[in-house]
Amino acid sequence: MSQPQPPADLNAFSQGIAALWQRCDAAFAQVAASFPKEVRCGSGCDDCCHAVFDLTPAEALALALAFRRLARNARREALRRAEKAEALFDQVARQALEQSPEERLTTFSRARVACPLLEKGLCMLYEVRPLTCRLYGIPVASGDEAHVCPRSGFDQGQSYPTAGWDMVQAEAEALSRAALELAPQLGDERRDLARVLKWAQAQALTLEALEA
Repeated sequence: MSQPQPPADLNAFSQGIAALWQRCDAAFAQVAASFPKEVRCGSGCDDCCHAVFDLTPAEALALALAFRRLARNARREALRRAEKAEALFDQVARQALEQSPEERLTTFSRARVACPLLEKGLCMLYEVRPLTCRLYGIPVASGDEAHVCPRSGFDQGQSYPTAGWDMVQAEAEALSRAALELAPQLGDERRDLARVLKWAQAQALTLEALEA
């Protein structure tokens, strides 16, 4: 008989997701060090800040907690941008739902929606940025396919080290179980970043109680 699992603990959750972030950052740094000409991320480049993607509950909770610590004016401006980003995200999603799986992937990959946290070319919450943002710019493998930032210098047909996205997501899903214990209001659905910020605003009391 399996032993009952201890209840989720905010400190343990925070340490767990921080460790996952660190592993992603280390993977990025290793590829960047080996292929400095191909990895073109740097100051002034914000291509990954216009990508369309969603977040696991674990990422959503970590981001929501950090968002609540921003100054009120900063939150207000980010939420204003989130309204526009949410509408654009939904527009892309509606278009994609009418397409084949192959066309749908292309639609999402080509969509350009500015992240609400992008302010004057910088991320307002860079230290707690999502996993997608941390690996964007190096080859990332998911299933049998590899993807890379279109602004990078990696050549198609060449073999490069890749970050395993499926493994990263598996770890994030495991952390999400703890996130849902801590904040059941999250629900187990994935959210785009704009909706995460709006959820954080709506659940201010929940987040404050969690950190008390």
